Amino acid sequence: MSPKKSVTEETTVVYDLGQHGDDANDFIEAFFAKFKIDRGDYDFSRYFFMEGEGLISHFFVKYIRRKPHSLKREAMTVGMLYKALESGRWSCDALSENKMY
Repeated sequence: MSPKKSVTEETTVVYDLGQHGDDANDFIEAFFAKFKIDRGDYDFSRYFFMEGEGLISHFFVKYIRRKPHSLKREAMTVGMLYKALESGRWSCDALSENKMY
C-alpha cells in the first residue's frame, strides 16, 4: 500500500494491506487477542489462502483428491474489522460485504 493512500473502510486486508498466508493468520490472531474479539464463526480459508496455496494445490485437491475447493475468497476489509471490534464478535453473516476475489 502506498504511504500516500489512506486507509478506509473499503481497504482490503489482502490486496491493500498485503496480508497473505502465515502473515494473515498472525495478523488476525493478534487482532482477536488484542481487542478481545470472540472468534464466533471465523474461518481462515473463507478470507485467505494458506501459505503456498495456489493453482497447483487447487488442481490437486479438486481433481486428484476429488474434494470441493475454490480459488475464490471473500475480501476482508478494514470496515469488517471495525464492525467486529464494535460488536466484540466475528459473525460471517453480519460482517459479510459479499465481495469476492
